[in-house]
Formats: sequence, structure tokens, C-alpha cells
Amino acid sequence: MAYQINIGGEVFSCGENVDLLKAAKSQQVKIPYGCANGGCGMCKVKIKEGEYKIGLCSKGALSDEERQQGYVLACKTYPLSHLIGELVEY
Repeated sequence: MAYQINIGGEVFSCGENVDLLKAAKSQQVKIPYGCANGGCGMCKVKIKEGEYKIGLCSKGALSDEERQQGYVLACKTYPLSHLIGELVEY
């Protein structure tokens, strides 16, 4: 099943087995990224609504506290429902 993902007003679809960054890139939606492997934190997103699962990533890029507050890395996040989020500005 493909879910509707809205990050900062940009809408794209993403299946459960595809990370948000890959899905966004394939649909020409721009999410900043560096390593695309959970190590740099450039693709950090704050999820406001929806269910998701997070793959393994560096605690330096995404701390336990940030995870509890709803922050994720787009390159390591897989939707389990429609999602609404915002890009984190540096």
C-alpha cells in the first residue's frame, strides 16, 4: 500500500518498504540529505501526524530524546500510515 506523505507542503506517495527519502527523490520532491544512510542527520524531519517505523541510524544524527519528540531521518523512516511532517531547518 502507498501512503500519502506531506512534508513541508510537498506531497508524495511512499510504500511501507521504501524510505521517505528514496520515495521523495523518485518523485522530484526535494529533501536535503548528505549520506542517505542514517549517519549525517541532514534529512531530519519532525513528524506531526501518522505512524512510522525507524531503521538503524546514528545516535549522533538522531538522539533518543529527538526520537521521543517525533523527529526522524527521512532516509531511515518507513511509513505505516499517511504522514504529515516538517523539514528541520539548520
